[in-house]
Amino acid sequence: MKDGSVASSPLFSDEERAVIALSTELTRDVHVSEETFAKAKGFLNERQLVELVVNVGVANMNNRITEAFWADLPED
Repeated sequence: MKDGSVASSPLFSDEERAVIALSTELTRDVHVSEETFAKAKGFLNERQLVELVVNVGVANMNNRITEAFWADLPED
C-alpha cells in the first residue's frame, strides 16, 4: 500500500496501523517522529518496541546488502 492508504484502511486495526507507520518511517526516513513513536508505544511494551525496531533494522540491513551486490533471489 504505497499510496498511504494503510492509515485509513479498515483491513488493519489501530495497533497494526501504528506498527506499520513506525516500520515505514524507520525504513524510509531512518528517523521515527515523536507522534508515530507515541502511537506505537500506546500498544506495545518496551520489549516489543525494541524487537520491532531491531527486526525492521535487520530487514533493512539485509535489503541494502543484497542491493549492494546485485544479489538475485534463487528461483525455486
